Amino acid sequence: MIGQVLGNINFRANTATIAQPSNINSNNNAKTNLNTSKPDEFIKKENKKELSTNQKIGIGAGILAFASLIAAAIFTKGKTLEPANFAEHIDFVKANTIDEAVNFAKQNFNIKTFDFGNDLEMANWVNEGLVNINNRFKGKANIVKKLRFATADEIAEHTKSDGRAAIAWCNSFNQKGDNSHIIFNKDYIDNAQTHFQKLLDQLKINPKVENNQILGGYITGADRNTHNQILSLCDKMLTKPEEFSRFDALQGIMLCDDYVQSLKYFDKNKLSILQNKILNDKDSIDILKANNISVNFEDYKNLKDEELSPKLKEILALLVDVNPVTDTATARGNSKFDVLYHEMGHHLHSMNTSLKDILWGRLSKKHTEKFIADETKQQTAAKTSWYAQTNPKEFVAECFNALCSGRKLPDDTMELYEYYKGPIIPNM
Repeated sequence: MIGQVLGNINFRANTATIAQPSNINSNNNAKTNLNTSKPDEFIKKENKKELSTNQKIGIGAGILAFASLIAAAIFTKGKTLEPANFAEHIDFVKANTIDEAVNFAKQNFNIKTFDFGNDLEMANWVNEGLVNINNRFKGKANIVKKLRFATADEIAEHTKSDGRAAIAWCNSFNQKGDNSHIIFNKDYIDNAQTHFQKLLDQLKINPKVENNQILGGYITGADRNTHNQILSLCDKMLTKPEEFSRFDALQGIMLCDDYVQSLKYFDKNKLSILQNKILNDKDSIDILKANNISVNFEDYKNLKDEELSPKLKEILALLVDVNPVTDTATARGNSKFDVLYHEMGHHLHSMNTSLKDILWGRLSKKHTEKFIADETKQQTAAKTSWYAQTNPKEFVAECFNALCSGRKLPDDTMELYEYYKGPIIPNM
């Protein structure tokens, strides 16, 4: 799940019942045969005989053992992602009608349900994103079979369960094979630019073009690279509004999300940033000394936040062009296809996992808690994005999103990705 809401995926165990043999009754209407032999009478008496307690226990234990063997076979069965066999390279062709878009999806990816009503821009965006994924992995990435807008009831259910509206979600972990869907919230996507503008207002970025240069407010401590990416999108929004789409706004929302997280990181780690990133850098030390600012960490470590913050802001203002000490964000807004890439990551991850993985394996609740509590794993996940730290499923989906966008992830990140059964596609 991606966006304003994190989906709660519920797993239901299918209960199998073992049919009990029916009792075979004799025909009571048959005439009595006076010549009936004693062996027949003996058999009838034996059939009426009740089972002993020990026999009942033995039969029950046998049934339970048999059921356990079946359950074990199902739950412990491994699952390996089989590569798709689409064309290695597909040229995206922008459709002029909904029918063309539907045919493109079905012909190139065998998609069974491609339902976006009359929203041609949405249909083209989905198709282009799928082509990007396909070409990135040379035809070996399995494409989900159903893509559509959510119903009003589905949106209400997700909003009720999590308190906020989701942009999109994937139900592959609840379904099997061709029943898996990627579902999009049309209302949120239609209003993406409004959501983006609200975030800009809240962050006091308020972009404007001045002397052919895009300018916007900056909050001390935020990631400057992310700030510049936001301004780049704002430039397109202000100077070429006809080219600024809902999907550009979605990317902007993801970037604002990272911007906020970088501020939270800065606020939480001020002393660590000062000690390890500033007072451990020769160029920074030289600049501070030249401006008669202490480079002794002891002078700062016991300050209250209201005393430390203004001093640190003064230091950062001097170092802005020398030491990017606050560049802590990881660009969730990799591209305008982030939402689709992320949900495809969930879909492929589900194809690579078994019930064992989900119920008591590496994706279980117990292991998720360990993932969150493990500082090393959290630091590794943070190299992809802050959202990748929330749980193993989101970690895998965020990594896949980054890989689709062409980012090269560190070796330790890829090792953790494989550990949590992230889909390894040939040519990855």
